[in-house]
Amino acid sequence: MAVRTPVYWDGTDIREMSSAMITAVKQRCVYLYGTDPSVTLSVVSSGGNISPNMNDTRKSAGAYSSFTTRFPTEAETAEPGTVTVTYDRISQTLPTLGVPSDTSNVRFPIYQSSGNLYAMSLTDMYDTFISPSLDLLVSTSDRDGTFKIHTSTSLTNNTLMSSTPVFTDTRANTGSYTAGEIPETLDQPTTITNFYLFRTNAGTTYGNPSVTEPLYVRSADNHLQTYTDAGLDAILLELMRYYARQSIRYSINGTGSNKGTSITNTILDGDGNYQTRFVNADDYRAQEFPNGTAVTADTWNLRITRI
Repeated sequence: MAVRTPVYWDGTDIREMSSAMITAVKQRCVYLYGTDPSVTLSVVSSGGNISPNMNDTRKSAGAYSSFTTRFPTEAETAEPGTVTVTYDRISQTLPTLGVPSDTSNVRFPIYQSSGNLYAMSLTDMYDTFISPSLDLLVSTSDRDGTFKIHTSTSLTNNTLMSSTPVFTDTRANTGSYTAGEIPETLDQPTTITNFYLFRTNAGTTYGNPSVTEPLYVRSADNHLQTYTDAGLDAILLELMRYYARQSIRYSINGTGSNKGTSITNTILDGDGNYQTRFVNADDYRAQEFPNGTAVTADTWNLRITRI
């Protein structure tokens, strides 16, 4: 690694930046990435390229049976079935970005070694500022410009990506099935939880941090000059976007840090609620309805990692 200590002008002399100053630049990198992330997720109607077949499963009533002289027994009545709805709505986009250029080899901050001043290379910038900042981005759930899952359409410090949920957990609505309505509609679901995609806003992690601007070599005359805020921001954002594109990925149940709420598929665990209905002397009906306790059948997590 080539971790450098940039220098700055304190108004009197050239000094090396302190560790706190360098940390502030890393935090600035996180903030800037949050304003324009390069690795993005979106909600699509189907065919998402990172979500596997996340299946919402729920129980439905079995088909009803009828005899003319007696009720069908439970063994003669169809068992409850299972309805499966597949969700594949999260898609990851990776833009095409060119390698950040430094044609004059003086674009980046300078550092001193053995009394001499040198401009940092692209590798130096990556090792000193960008790679540690990327580690911060993937370290936990709430990081500027990264994506997460939540169970409502509003979340403080986050922006909803679509009002269409990426997954809906449903179960059979047992209260909708009655013996007096046999034959009941087989599938009578109720929504338990919707799961939505959000992006964490810039400034959530460290606010909008200010930094001590380092020095660089002005290519026109080789004089030393302090960066403007905008000038350094443009460099840091370009580097963050490029290297995030190369090394940050999202997945469902892959490696890395969980991003927001776990996505769950719940289902009733009963064997069926056998019910009968006498219509007339020639019509004896029976049907099995969904029943039981809700259990979690599947769990998925949106995750972020460095590759």
